[in-house]
Amino acid sequence: MWARTGGGIVYSGAVEDEGRGPGNLTPTTAGWDPPPCWYAPYLGAKDFKRVTKKSIEGQMKTPGMTGHAGSALQQMLDHYEDGYSWPKHPGFKDWNVENDGKGMFWAGVPNPAEPDSTLRDACNEVPFWVDTGEPPPAWVAEQAIDPAMLAELAYERMVLPDTEAELRPDGEQIVNLPTWVWLDGAQFRPVTAEARVPALNMWARTTATPVSLTIDPGTDDAELHPGGGECAMDGDGAVGAPYRKGDADEVPPCGVTYLRSSESTGPYDFTASVTWRVTWSASDGTAGEPLPTGIIEATQELDVREIQSIVR
Repeated sequence: MWARTGGGIVYSGAVEDEGRGPGNLTPTTAGWDPPPCWYAPYLGAKDFKRVTKKSIEGQMKTPGMTGHAGSALQQMLDHYEDGYSWPKHPGFKDWNVENDGKGMFWAGVPNPAEPDSTLRDACNEVPFWVDTGEPPPAWVAEQAIDPAMLAELAYERMVLPDTEAELRPDGEQIVNLPTWVWLDGAQFRPVTAEARVPALNMWARTTATPVSLTIDPGTDDAELHPGGGECAMDGDGAVGAPYRKGDADEVPPCGVTYLRSSESTGPYDFTASVTWRVTWSASDGTAGEPLPTGIIEATQELDVREIQSIVR
């Protein structure tokens, strides 16, 4: 009844589907999760009365809405209209319209990107009033929207460039002949996403900066360049170096040399992963611990064959 997708948060920058769905950055920190739900400003008193009263009265007119369900709806009306109270929830007179413009009703917001419905719907307290400039009640403090949460939500929705590594040769690979791997620096620049709550004049901005490319040849029968397969990015976001005529006998700054044909096993799954470092800043001047490093990876099948000689 109260759950609202979005919750007054406006997303901008490199985000997925206006902030509704998850982006494509995979955190490397095990167990890290953005908030599954939170409490945030919902409506002013007059708008809350208009929307909520109509909803409750409509449900009360539903055929069969009697017994406990009907009593619960009547109690809800009494809570906002006639001062009916229960622990942590003092009642209101006439939907608190006398204070319209001096605060807002807050309500629970499910994170639409959270797959677990139990967690997504856990912020299920009935809407409560918060005066302008005042913090939300202590009993919801841990789940009330704040800059750190906004940073996590912006992170979750970030859309970063796909990892499309250039390979030379660009098709079939040759045993004992280095495969050169590189990234175009023009595609790998810092990327920013922002989450903002206009009603609170609160925002958090996340910035993802690419730092390295890691390659996995898809087999143990290969030699990585450099050893370990992690290729650092230069200051312009480029990785490795494009193959040039005459480099056939050179060791690439980023690449792999396959030592065995794939003819007996089938194509090797070559994976290229870009690692992104993510930082954040916020409207209140805070900038907490860096958010988890994330990766964007892409896999392609590579056929590797063995020949006696090749001219490149």
